[in-house]
Amino acid sequence: MKSAFQPFIQTLFSSIFVLFFFCLVEAGPLKRPLSFQHITPKDGLSSEMVYAIAVQGEEVWFGTYGGGTTLYDKSKKVYKTYTTKGEPMDKVDDGKSINWKNLLPYNHVSVIVPDVDRIWFGTYFYGFGGGGISYYQPQRPPPWKRFNTNDGRAKKVVSMVVDGEWVWVGSEKGLSQLDKKTDGWMMFYSPQNGLSGNFVNSILSQSDSLWMGTNAGISQFHKTKKNWKTYSQKEGLTETEIKSLVTVGRKMWAGGIGGFLFEYDVVSDRWKRIEPMDSLKNGGIYSIVATKEKVFICRDNGVSIYDLPTGQWESLTVSDGLLSNNVFCAAEDKNGVWFGTDKGASRLILGQ
Repeated sequence: MKSAFQPFIQTLFSSIFVLFFFCLVEAGPLKRPLSFQHITPKDGLSSEMVYAIAVQGEEVWFGTYGGGTTLYDKSKKVYKTYTTKGEPMDKVDDGKSINWKNLLPYNHVSVIVPDVDRIWFGTYFYGFGGGGISYYQPQRPPPWKRFNTNDGRAKKVVSMVVDGEWVWVGSEKGLSQLDKKTDGWMMFYSPQNGLSGNFVNSILSQSDSLWMGTNAGISQFHKTKKNWKTYSQKEGLTETEIKSLVTVGRKMWAGGIGGFLFEYDVVSDRWKRIEPMDSLKNGGIYSIVATKEKVFICRDNGVSIYDLPTGQWESLTVSDGLLSNNVFCAAEDKNGVWFGTDKGASRLILGQ
């Protein structure tokens, strides 16, 4: 995508939404003609650049560039925006808005991750004094909790995952570990500690391991043994700038910035190329989302879709109804799939 936002986009997308959903998406090709719902700033979206989407019941959260986060209540059809702007929510806040403690750390929201009783947000900030993570917990007074940036190591946040009592945060400097019980930072890992690269674009948590897609390959961290393994070209990754890691059924897929897809083979402990058969296969990858029946690959030229039961490929573009072919992220609700683009959010309606 050729725009003023290119530097931000290239360092942003992660697994930021590399989530595994169990939902009612039917097997086989999509039934066409397709039906879409679109949300833009005219409807209540705080910015047309939608980089992250998370669904929690009837609530849909949109993370945007420059507009903070927008909460859309589907049942009430009501929008609410949260940014660093406006009146402070508590008297403990003081000074410039960027220093307010009870709101988002910054208005470039790169990651949104639902938790049991809260929603986590990661932001990306270029200058001094902003950026980092926070969470929103409606039952908590005040509802927003903002964290320091771990000495600047969790400032430009591009990925995040909740792992039991821990939150792992990926940034342009490495991987930080946050203790949810104490709200304190624990460990920090960089290439000097075993990471394959300093830009942690994607994080995938499994029972015994943590997987990271970085700007220099894929790293596996054994949680108990505390040891590392790096996967790069000699382990089958013909492209090493990995933007997304996702669980697909019992397998694991990875997507590279140049558009290549890979699948991890447990027996050989190597990665093998996946050869898509759709017309968008050469588009760069921003993120991947897997459902029970389908895999959605968000690209800079549309969305590639792989049907797991049949092995069929198809694609989505503006000609099918998307707002834009620059598709940064996706998230599934009970009867549709949301896509974040540079012109707003499109929801593919799959059932009522």
